[in-house]
Amino acid sequence: MKVLIIQQKMIGDVLLSTILCKNLKLWNPEITVDFVANHHTLDVIKGNPYIDNIIVFEESFKKNKLEFFRFLKGFQKKKYDFLIDAYGKSESNLITLFTPAKKKIAFYKYYTQFFYTHPLIIVKETQGLQLSIIHRFSLLEPIMGDFKKVTDYDIFLSEVEIETTRKRIEGEIGKGKKIIMISAMGSSWEKTYPFKYMAKLIDTAHEKTQANIILNFMPDQKIHIDELIKMVSEKTKTAISLSLTPKSLRDYMATCFHCFAVIGNEGGAINIAKGLSKQTFAIFSPLVNPIGWHTEIPLKNMAVHLNDFFPNEVDHKNRKKLRKDPKHLLDLYLKLKPSLFETELSNFLKNAVQS
Repeated sequence: MKVLIIQQKMIGDVLLSTILCKNLKLWNPEITVDFVANHHTLDVIKGNPYIDNIIVFEESFKKNKLEFFRFLKGFQKKKYDFLIDAYGKSESNLITLFTPAKKKIAFYKYYTQFFYTHPLIIVKETQGLQLSIIHRFSLLEPIMGDFKKVTDYDIFLSEVEIETTRKRIEGEIGKGKKIIMISAMGSSWEKTYPFKYMAKLIDTAHEKTQANIILNFMPDQKIHIDELIKMVSEKTKTAISLSLTPKSLRDYMATCFHCFAVIGNEGGAINIAKGLSKQTFAIFSPLVNPIGWHTEIPLKNMAVHLNDFFPNEVDHKNRKKLRKDPKHLLDLYLKLKPSLFETELSNFLKNAVQS
């Protein structure tokens, strides 16, 4: 039996969609699972034993239509028993159209429903579990039925990666040191907790744990990180190890492996930490509805959002309107003061550092 899964991007979505692969393999270890993903997301599925073949969707396909057409034509030679389109965009619609498969599964859209044998109505009830996982379970129903499914996903690192990173960390800060990772900036400003508040969180993390601190950020964000560091206390500054800032996605994963917890902006860094079974405390942007991306596990995987403290302050149905009004978005962010969740964060840190 062969299954093709299409989930081209983003990093968090690709990582979460490995739940599909894992559950299929647990249901039937003899299944062959092929996975289509964009090139820049490959690090999160590298070494995953639940994926037999990775089919790379190259960035060049967006500009080179002939190259993209040749890529699509290649699927005509492949035969699958099932195709799961978890991406649901025009590119994956075309892959579906070119791919022979007995059953083709995706979420219902009136303009693409004819491409699929199973266009599913999207589920909106959480049932205590984040919607992003519930939705992926829905895509498995036509194949697995009500077979009990696992909710956890995994990051796979090699022993070489783990050991090399351990030696580098020990060379910088010494052996046996506690380390906490800070997701210091989001993928954009609209997903970045205001620096004056983030600085307080970093101070709290050091004060409560006395741990060394590693800041995770992109190289082009360094100028902003310098401003953030100026806002933390002098004592906290001495605990920040900028030399250990991850230089790549795999480097982040290997470094995160040696940390006891990750706190900060919700996004790919937090999702990866969960895949490494790390304890996480996430700050959600007002733009993002936690119902889709967070399953609360007290003292292990925790998160806060403005609506937790000011119910219905953010109407997620008007997300596009809010995105076009950066001043209002910042005003909403500024209402989410660290003092509102000081107790929750302190209890989380106390538990994390002792685990």
